[in-house]
Amino acid sequence: MGEKDITEKTLEDYNDVFADIVNTLLFDGKPLVKEDDLTNTRTKSQLKIDGSIHEQERDNVKIWQHNRIRISIIGIENQSSVDKYEPARVLSYDGSSYKEQLVEIDSCKKKKKAIPPLVPVVTLVINFGKNSWKNHSLYDCISIPYCLKKYVSDYKINVVNINDLSREQIDEFKSDFHIIADYFYKINRGLEYIPDNRPMDHQDAVLKLMAVLTGDSRFEETSRKLSTAGKENATMCEALDIIEARGEARGKAEGKAEGIRIFIEDKLEDNIPDDKIIEKLKAKYGLTESQSKSHIEECRKAIN
Repeated sequence: MGEKDITEKTLEDYNDVFADIVNTLLFDGKPLVKEDDLTNTRTKSQLKIDGSIHEQERDNVKIWQHNRIRISIIGIENQSSVDKYEPARVLSYDGSSYKEQLVEIDSCKKKKKAIPPLVPVVTLVINFGKNSWKNHSLYDCISIPYCLKKYVSDYKINVVNINDLSREQIDEFKSDFHIIADYFYKINRGLEYIPDNRPMDHQDAVLKLMAVLTGDSRFEETSRKLSTAGKENATMCEALDIIEARGEARGKAEGKAEGIRIFIEDKLEDNIPDDKIIEKLKAKYGLTESQSKSHIEECRKAIN
């Protein structure tokens, strides 16, 4: 998850993307959260377990405030598959955010400064996976004896399955997150992925996130190629053109390699001397003597 976490946080850390996600998924597209209303806060917190300090880190968390009045602390967690224990993890993250507020309140009391209000902590879990996340509460991931159940508080998490969003909801996204959501909505439903022509505002972050979530390194390679070419606001269509061109070139190379293999195996089976095969390989495929010998040796081992 290390690389994936980094790339997801890079894209979502942009205030325009963060605000867009929150407005679309929490407020039905109403622009309640503005870019300028968001400020970064610590994503890392520490826990003391068995006398040792352990660090935990959220994917993204920001303070939502307006006219310097703090409204809420909002976190975003990303998942590519269902995690049974996510409610417990989110409870831990949210608890740390409340604890940090209490520490700040206690500090202000001691210093006789204005005491800030304790504000709600809201966490949004985004599931990019194909399987929908049905279990959303602490009760779903722990075993509670009947005699204790009335004393154990449940904790519900807010999960959004990208695959379950409607087409209208996907199109509510105005930021680069639309590209990510649109891709997974279509791919998870078995639909053909045809991107639109909107330019990417955060091109490198989008393509790196696509690389990690899809497991296809060509997205990251394409990001480097676009950057080297001085292209900073490409569309996903342009990115896919580069990816497909690379795939075609690789296919041709693999086709050539397969042709060489079959050619050599046929000659070896006919007991043609190596020097004659090498001459043919040089003429037919433009190989050097060293390359030809290497291919012959590999085929001979495979046959034997």
